[in-house]
Amino acid sequence: MRVYADLHVHIGFSNGRYIKVPSSKTLTLENIIKTAKDEKGLNVIGIVDFLCKDVIEETDKLLDKGKLELKDGSLYSERLLIIPAAEIELRFCSNDFHCLVFFEDYEKLKDFRKIIKTYFNQIDFSCPVFRGQISEFEKIVSSFGLLTVPAHAFTPYKGFYSAAQRVEEVFRDIEVFSIELGLSADSKMVSYLCDVQKRSLLSNSDAHSLKNIAREFNEIEVENVSAKDVIKSINENRIKANYGINPKLGKYHKSYCNRCNSSFNLKSQNSILCPFCKSRDIVIGVEDRISWLYKTENPVEKPPYFYTFPFELVQGFGQKTIKKIIDVFENEINFIKSLNNGTFKNYNIDENVVQKLVRFINQDYTVKFGAGGHFGRIIFE
Repeated sequence: MRVYADLHVHIGFSNGRYIKVPSSKTLTLENIIKTAKDEKGLNVIGIVDFLCKDVIEETDKLLDKGKLELKDGSLYSERLLIIPAAEIELRFCSNDFHCLVFFEDYEKLKDFRKIIKTYFNQIDFSCPVFRGQISEFEKIVSSFGLLTVPAHAFTPYKGFYSAAQRVEEVFRDIEVFSIELGLSADSKMVSYLCDVQKRSLLSNSDAHSLKNIAREFNEIEVENVSAKDVIKSINENRIKANYGINPKLGKYHKSYCNRCNSSFNLKSQNSILCPFCKSRDIVIGVEDRISWLYKTENPVEKPPYFYTFPFELVQGFGQKTIKKIIDVFENEINFIKSLNNGTFKNYNIDENVVQKLVRFINQDYTVKFGAGGHFGRIIFE
């Protein structure tokens, strides 16, 4: 069977306390679960703040109340599988990057936390900073058999490839089976990179708000809907499709000058210089970063990458139009699937909206590129 999974979602407020600042009080575990099930249409969600004591305590309360179910180590809310995970900040050669770890068993997560918490100053906040060596992190992760994934790997802010050129430079004692693309890259952009040839690619939302859950997600083939089986499928490269925004819209797609606010492509990694004002205060874009990494002449074909419809980045799509579309299709994933197979025309949608959707599918639009922390825009002219 196949499931739709967004494996990188943050909690903002848990157990009466902020764990991610800034964030909204509405970004709670219960609201995330409800949104994922009812509005988004996900089967699986990975929540990456499970090292926080408040999140564990709140989860235990929901289990006691019968709002969550624990079965063979996996957490469920009715048909939705919740995979406990953690986003951790590591350091390699004075460069910081983020990494995701996923847990097959909820109780083993608690054991992991007891062992690893001495390596953190603030483990009870989102994205805690690991204070040990990479080798120490690998030893602990290996002892628990955790899936380890470099997060938003190509982005300039805490992305893996802002710290290293190859996975093996950093992780020498654990196997890395998967890499998270991030919003400014798709599988086509990275298909020639040596690091991705034998690894699966994950497209996750990295959502910091309810509306952004499932803006990117994965279609994964699994034997059973359990944390163990989802992780096994990722390890075995059984991602069947990736869904995400057009990477040109990603907020770090192009390089960007902080002095003159220009976006561009750099000519060389040996000359990090704004072509307009000659400033060196540059945010290196994902497109440039990828062009500098090690490549192969014979790329392995990756699963198809389908573009989702980023409502807030498309000209002419307000909240009323969005609500009408979701009401018609029941959830966002149904809508995205209908876009990619063309069946959306069979639904009762305003003709003006249909015309824009057709143009979106045919990529008949202008893109204002994202750069420097600013998302791009789709413009229908």
